[in-house]
Amino acid sequence: MSNSRAQNPFTEITCREHAITQADIKSHGWKPALAASQQRQDAIAKLIVSSVSGGIACQAGCWYCCYFKVDVHAEEVFRIVDYVRAKFSPARVARLQEELAANTTTLQALSTQGQLTANLKCAFLDNGQCSIYEVRPARCKTFHAKDVEGCKKSYEDPNDLSIPSSFIPELSHAGEAHLKGFRQALADAGYDTNAYELNAAMALALADSTPKRRFEKHKKAFVGLTSNK
Repeated sequence: MSNSRAQNPFTEITCREHAITQADIKSHGWKPALAASQQRQDAIAKLIVSSVSGGIACQAGCWYCCYFKVDVHAEEVFRIVDYVRAKFSPARVARLQEELAANTTTLQALSTQGQLTANLKCAFLDNGQCSIYEVRPARCKTFHAKDVEGCKKSYEDPNDLSIPSSFIPELSHAGEAHLKGFRQALADAGYDTNAYELNAAMALALADSTPKRRFEKHKKAFVGLTSNK
């Protein structure tokens, strides 16, 4: 191991996750590899949170960060779709599809800056709690704060970018390092690693299995949606 890697725990997280995920994809396929990777990310987050002085402000019923735009990756979307189909009632699925469509229409009418400051309820937020918490997007897993007041103020005035963030940097950096390793392995295997807007991607994946079939054929999953790495 090089000295630079030994001195940088985040680089080590990336390298370790890359190697483990490569082996998992080769042996078991992308879906089990994703589930195992998310379990490892949860374990890292739990360890970091346990060491935070004073603990974290996040708790069940706290939903201030569930009103902002979230980008997801194709493999996350398909895991959420499987969860929704297994856990949600037909009536809840229908309501979800309506909310996803409405959110997509709202966001597409906004500029890029407008999307970042839009106060838009997540379609998966039910009674103040995440209805897909077990399989929530990786980006959501890094949203932990030490002070709920900052989250509340940002929710009440999303255009005020001067409000100090109380997000835990170690948790965010570790999460990004973990995801970088996972997506490097996914890219090595030839899969789509683009990021997509949550509402638009979920709406398409729930309505049609074509995006998943395209992903499994190593093509861009969501044709027509704006994407980025």
